[in-house]
Amino acid sequence: MTELFKFQDTRYNRQENMPEWGVHGQEKLKSATVAVIGAGGVKSTLLMALVAAGVGKIGIFEFDTVELSNLNRQILYRTSDIGVHKGSAAKKTLQDLNPEIEIILIQEKITEENIHELLSGYEFIVEGGDSPHGRNLVNRYCLDSKKPMVHASAQFSYGYVFSMIPSDKSACFACLFPDDHSRTEHTGAVPVNVLSTSVAGSLGAAEVIKWFLGYKDRMFVNKRMVFSSLILSSDFEVERVEKSPSCPVCGEV
Repeated sequence: MTELFKFQDTRYNRQENMPEWGVHGQEKLKSATVAVIGAGGVKSTLLMALVAAGVGKIGIFEFDTVELSNLNRQILYRTSDIGVHKGSAAKKTLQDLNPEIEIILIQEKITEENIHELLSGYEFIVEGGDSPHGRNLVNRYCLDSKKPMVHASAQFSYGYVFSMIPSDKSACFACLFPDDHSRTEHTGAVPVNVLSTSVAGSLGAAEVIKWFLGYKDRMFVNKRMVFSSLILSSDFEVERVEKSPSCPVCGEV
């Protein structure tokens, strides 16, 4: 039998043998720069996927500490990490997973005053503000700087992923939540499980990888992928999200 693929014991061999990925695609990922805001439940899986895949430079923006209640879904952390700065624990785990990539830890909260300075060195933004105000701030930054952004979230047994590409004048975060874009308060802790966060994190990582491999036409732009995470219905649906001409944020762009 003819050997179709040449398998070697190298870090990226299995994905480099994929026709849609290849060695050329791996080189693209090696030179990619991604900012990930937050390192909680969804971002735990998302970060591990990006690091394992070989994204060359990842900035992690996190200023919280690990708590016992995090451990049911934030798979980057261990019981021994309780009380430790979350970003430091995440960087240690991720660097151990793949020491070939550059991981930069930023323990600052993103504000109107520092957002341009902190995010200027990254091509792609994974949104994950700690409040609606924070998410809307990142949304506005990405629109102004014409940087692609992905938003992935999970609650209860469901979750979703949504991307925007400002250079293509796609729908923005405020178009996705037209009645919510100006809310400043956080809803607080919500019930959630590791199935929801892991699926949402994997979908979010896929959006980032699609972008750098050149498959932006396959991303969930102007639409949202919604799922119910295996316990109740296991449904996956795609909802259209239209760019609103009257959007108070991107309608001006």
